[in-house]
Parts: sequence; structure tokens; C-alpha cells
Amino acid sequence: MISIVFQQLLTMFTIMFFGFILIRSKVITSEGTRQISTILSLFVMPATMITSFNADFDAHRLKLLLWATLAAFLTISIRAFIVHVLLKKEDRIDKYATIFPNAGFVGIPLVLATVGYEGVFFMSGYIMANNVTQWTYGQYLISGDKKAMTLRQTLLNPGMIGAAIGLSIYISRLPVPAFLWKSVDSLAALNTPLAMIILGSYIANSNFSELLAFPKAYWTTFLRLIVTALISIGIIYLLPIDDYMVEIVLTVASCAPAATNTAILGRLFGGDYEYGARLVVLTTLLSLFTIPIIVQFAQLLFG
Repeated sequence: MISIVFQQLLTMFTIMFFGFILIRSKVITSEGTRQISTILSLFVMPATMITSFNADFDAHRLKLLLWATLAAFLTISIRAFIVHVLLKKEDRIDKYATIFPNAGFVGIPLVLATVGYEGVFFMSGYIMANNVTQWTYGQYLISGDKKAMTLRQTLLNPGMIGAAIGLSIYISRLPVPAFLWKSVDSLAALNTPLAMIILGSYIANSNFSELLAFPKAYWTTFLRLIVTALISIGIIYLLPIDDYMVEIVLTVASCAPAATNTAILGRLFGGDYEYGARLVVLTTLLSLFTIPIIVQFAQLLFG
């Protein structure tokens, strides 16, 4: 699997470079990037999650999905405790980047490449937990205002809606016409290229000299890609999941780079948006080297 992960990462970074070229050559403007990001977040990623539920109902799989969701909440909570201890109170953006991985835009393509839509089924549990905590505790973390946490944003964000639709179809065994599934599948296929183009735009808009000038960013990157990933694997190992695929999916989610919301929510809620974007870029670039190593370690542990 390690070679598959590395090859997929190289493919993703190649598309990311293509996005970099599109921005630098001004084929796509900042406004175009924003529009692509909107399409990706509101429609493509939910479609990917819905597609993962296109399978015959299995009570055991549903039980494993619940375990995956519980494990996600637990690992995110442990990371929140770790950053409270290891980072300063004012390091709000660093804390957010360390706690929340890019499970959707980076995790899903890797899972698709390694274990297919079966893995995305379990990844949806992680994304649900990630979305709930990002739009509650994450907003509070960046803004410093508890009023920023709203039930509406928690329940009505695209990831939750996509998971809810897919899960409802799966549990109710509602018959869906084949042409609808094929349409959703086609939309879901856009996830990887659009996500990588967006990440490439972040790199294109970054000042590399400034990116390398923040020693604190390297500490945050180390926490996100190595420390919290290994601790998360330890937690997953101790849980009675006993399913190799679920454990690997949770590992991929846990060792993904910082969530793009590190920059997006920074802009919305008064955080340091530019520094957040630099953290997204730095963790994404270095994850090319760290993700294969972490996944290889998890394979030895869970295998």
C-alpha cells in the first residue's frame, strides 16, 4: 500500500502544480479560485460522501461507521488537549491547524486510491466529526467568542448534509435510479482535481521567503504531521475496532495536512488569514514525505 499512497500523493501534487501554473499564468483569477472552492465545498465533496453509501445495507458496516465516528471525536479531543498544553493561548491559528486535518480534500483522494469508495464510507464518519468540531470549537478557537458557535452552522454545513443524505439512503434502503447514482458519481470524480487546484492556488499566492521565515510554523507542522498523527494511531489501536480498513482510513485522516479552513475561518472570524494559508501550504508540501511514513507505520501496527 505504501507505494500506492506515494504514487497518489505524486499525482495529487502534479495536479496541484497545474493549479499553481493556472494562477501564476492568470488563466484563473482569485475570483475564479473562490468560485471553484465554493463548487467543491458545496457540491462535489457532499457528492463524494453520498456516493460512498451506494452499497447494500450491512449492520456490521454501520457499526464500524459508528466506531469510526467515535474514534474521530476522540482523536480530535485529544489533539485539542495537546495543543492546549504545547501551544500558547494566543497561538489560535496554530492550534486550529494542529487539531483539524484536511480529511476531505486530501484524505478522500488518498482513501479512494488505496481502498476505494468502501473506505470513503468510513471516512464520512471522520468528516462528520471533523465538521461538527470545526464549526463549533474551531470557530470559538479562532474568534475567541463562544457566540461564534451556532447549532445551525454545525448541522447545515455541506459535509454534514452530504453524510446525512447518504446515510439516510443507506439505512432506509431507498431505491435510487441508476442514472442518479451515475450523475452523483460523475460529480464526485471532480473532488481530487478541483481540491488540488485549490491547494495549488494557495501555493501560488504564497510568498515562499515569508513562508520559511516563521520558525513557529515548523513546530506547528511537526505537531500536525507527526506528533498528533502518532498519538491518534495509538488511540485507534487501543479502541476495539478490529477492522484493518477502518483503522487505515482513520490513520490517513489523522496524518493529513492542516485543513484549508485554517485560512478560510481565519478570514471569517478575525484570525491571521495569511499565516493560516502559509500553514496550509507548508503542511501540505511536507505531507508528501510524512504521510507515506505514517501510513507504513500504521500498516505494521494494524496488519
